[in-house]
Amino acid sequence: MNSAIKALNDTLSYALRKEVLAGAIVVSHPFGRDLGSNPHIHPLINEGGFDKSGKFIHKKIIPYKALRRT
Repeated sequence: MNSAIKALNDTLSYALRKEVLAGAIVVSHPFGRDLGSNPHIHPLINEGGFDKSGKFIHKKIIPYKALRRT
């Protein structure tokens, strides 16, 4: 789960052109709809992140393709 948060922070920092720390809740989901083994995660993230001074930088659209590649 730390990897998911790091990927999110890296992607947002790249999109905003400054280093930010995003807020996220990451939930591990070990099975799929048919109750068979299908481990995956569900991240819930805010629209932006906090810079080093503590100011919230808003980013309405998070680049999905970049996040998926990361």
